[in-house]
This record gives sequence, C-alpha cells and structure tokens, in this order.
Amino acid sequence: MELKVQNSETNRIDKYIADNTDLTRSTVQRMIENEKILVNGAKTKVSYKVQDGDVIEITPEEVQDSHLSPEDIPLDIVYEDKDILVVNKQKGLVVHPRKWKS
Repeated sequence: MELKVQNSETNRIDKYIADNTDLTRSTVQRMIENEKILVNGAKTKVSYKVQDGDVIEITPEEVQDSHLSPEDIPLDIVYEDKDILVVNKQKGLVVHPRKWKS
C-alpha cells in the first residue's frame, strides 16, 4: 500500500497512518520498528513528522496462523437472557488471546 501525504494536519507518522488506514497506532509503531513502513524509500522512526509530498510505503505483515482450540471449561453463569450473558469468570482464565513473545 502506498500513501502520499497531502495537506497533513497531523505531525507524527504513526498518527497520520492510523488516521488514513485501518491500522492502529500501536500496529504502525511495530511495523516501523520492523521496517515494514518506509518514507520516500527509506526506513523511518516513529517520531518522524510527515511532510506534504512524502510517499509512505506500507508492506503488510504476514498473518500468522493461530493455533487456538476451544476448551470445555465449566462456566458460572450469573445471568442470561436473549440479549446478555453475565459470567463469573475464574481468576487467571484468558478470555482474549494475545500474541506472546518468545
């Protein structure tokens, strides 16, 4: 993907990209660190302030397969109706998986 900066009202590159794509600022920051985002063909820093005429090249990150599988865990359901479910979650039970660094 390529973005050409025009009439930028934001200064930082991470904010500019987040405002003009579906990427989050934290994703943009990680991509800059991994040199997946270049400005005018050169690597850049998160603190870079975009200027009109800059060409930002974004190389998409490879999507990694998640090896998640459901577990049969007994749930303590406090309340349930057609619109809402309230669960008393066990301490330490992960409900949103995240990427672990090894």
